[in-house]
Amino acid sequence: MDNFLEVVNATVNPATQPVAVNLITEAAKLEGKKIRLHGKRLTICQQIAYSRMYAWSTCCTAETAHCVLGAGCTGLIEAPQRVVDGEVNKGIYQQNQTAAAAMQQEMPKVDSNVAAVVTYPLSKRLQGIEPDLVVIYVNTAQAMRFVQAFLYHDGGEFCMKSSGDAGVCSRAVAQVAMTDEPTIEIPCLGDRRFAMAQDHELCIGIPASWLERTAEGLQATHKAGIRYPIPFQIPAECDLPPAFITSESDY
Repeated sequence: MDNFLEVVNATVNPATQPVAVNLITEAAKLEGKKIRLHGKRLTICQQIAYSRMYAWSTCCTAETAHCVLGAGCTGLIEAPQRVVDGEVNKGIYQQNQTAAAAMQQEMPKVDSNVAAVVTYPLSKRLQGIEPDLVVIYVNTAQAMRFVQAFLYHDGGEFCMKSSGDAGVCSRAVAQVAMTDEPTIEIPCLGDRRFAMAQDHELCIGIPASWLERTAEGLQATHKAGIRYPIPFQIPAECDLPPAFITSESDY
């Protein structure tokens, strides 16, 4: 974990902190843990925002998860019928309920046996708990570096799926937890409006089992010369108006 964090900061340097996420199935595991923000009604994306921007630890249960989509995706509750049958999305994200239900059927949802969703900065881990996965918000150039890292060992291609809704909770958390594979996703409207996701940001989800190989990929490609920030190639004798060009009479 520490090596991953060190390599990410040295090679990619995201603007906000990498966030550790745990889907806790046994509430007893949280006994005695110092969690900064709990008992407040929050969305999953707000939990991650508090951790990545303020370095706070957070905890939500079924009783305090404010967004029904996020709660259903992360397994805090079983997605209600109004979600599954498309009632909440019809006429908003899809033209009718049939289309909305079809979208919901494809949205990743963890089995509903999760007692709590816990988030905290990867740099300030909770004692006795190892992260299930890590979420990092990046710009597109930084996302490119992660794709290169993911493909470093085995090649192939990196495939990204998106529903345009429930971005970080469905893809960067739920899908990663279900598949044990990394994801890249576009933050959704709620993440932008209520959790301060910026226009230039993408969210990346990485399972704990991929952290070291991702660090190896980032480090190796960095050493090979693929650097972030991307260095521009500055031309000699750039095209200036004649009066702006130094001539022999100037020296």
